[in-house]
Amino acid sequence: MNLDFDLFDPQQTQNAWEFMRECRNRNPVARIQGGFVLISRYEDACLIFKDGETFSNEGGMRPTGTVVPTEDASIGELPNLIHPPLRKLASIGAQGGGVMRKARPFVRECTERLLDAMIERGSGDLIADYSLPLTNQVIAWLLGVPMEDSEQLAEWGEAIMRSTLTVTNETERGIGYAGAFPEFTGYLESMIRERINNKDAPEDTITRIVRTGLERGDLSIPIIRMVLLNLMLGGTATTRDFIGSLLLKLMRDPDLHRRLRADRALIPLAIEESLRLAPPVLWLTRICTRETDVAGETIHVGERVVLSIASANRDEEIWEDADAFRLDRQRPAPHLSFGLGAHFCVGAPLARMEGEEAIGVYLDRFAAGQVHFKSGFELEMMPLPYMLGPLALDVEISRDPAKA
Repeated sequence: MNLDFDLFDPQQTQNAWEFMRECRNRNPVARIQGGFVLISRYEDACLIFKDGETFSNEGGMRPTGTVVPTEDASIGELPNLIHPPLRKLASIGAQGGGVMRKARPFVRECTERLLDAMIERGSGDLIADYSLPLTNQVIAWLLGVPMEDSEQLAEWGEAIMRSTLTVTNETERGIGYAGAFPEFTGYLESMIRERINNKDAPEDTITRIVRTGLERGDLSIPIIRMVLLNLMLGGTATTRDFIGSLLLKLMRDPDLHRRLRADRALIPLAIEESLRLAPPVLWLTRICTRETDVAGETIHVGERVVLSIASANRDEEIWEDADAFRLDRQRPAPHLSFGLGAHFCVGAPLARMEGEEAIGVYLDRFAAGQVHFKSGFELEMMPLPYMLGPLALDVEISRDPAKA
């Protein structure tokens, strides 16, 4: 019997906390709509993350039967044989060349400039005017994209993340990234060709990725484009969402705002707790390659297994008072919001650093209650079924903190 749960309905996946609690307690290996097997407990999810031979990541977060060519895939859904070299290329972009040391001053400058512009206007959207342009400008800077193009890249990225492409690999406009968003793919491929043809190309991340990819001898321009596209979308969408979720938490919880403002050493703890409770990626999928047992239930060859990050992160067996936002946890287990093992997010260090700066500067600029929602604002979440984050946070800013 399959449980009545639709993995591709964001109204269900983004509000599944009680359903997941029931699964953890009564049905930790549950068969749901679409032929999926849902894994809800932390330890079971960790075992599957670590066993890439039994549980292949091929197929990604798509409806069963959807076949996606490599150039349109996410790195997290590549077959085991080709995943390592392409993940290595992505790591060059996200971690190579002293990225972390060089990026922090740029990130802080961006956060200050973006928030100061909102203060000058007296209002804005903490997503469209802050977390989104911040993460997009950082990725543009990281890759070596001209900063004057970053706004256009943000528009393309938002259009992609609000479309059906990342689920079905098509939109009304066409199939795959090249068919559905030809301007975006054309832009990326023009940068790749420029690096290939210009021996004096700048020593930036795109150049390092292109040269490393071409040295292998078997990577085409569309495949290198796929790596760049993954870095751009992964480095903006998920980081934007987790920063947005923590900003939303601060607006709803003035006591937390005051506590973090008084003790900045708590910011990294708040980031981890926010990532645990509001993971920007709600679930990932694997495909079973050999019959095996999980929590006493047999999973058959070919069955698609869903790792519910949202549920595993709230497992009562792992975290005391698991649904509560707490900064006093002593050596808590690592959450799964960045994955685990061979598929741990290559951009996790950069994302955490962006979060530290974004929240730190926000606390520098605003006292608790100084930022409040515009009259009539209603919270909406990103429309993708596997992601979680506010679509917008429309706010007004009190000039005088004492009157907030």
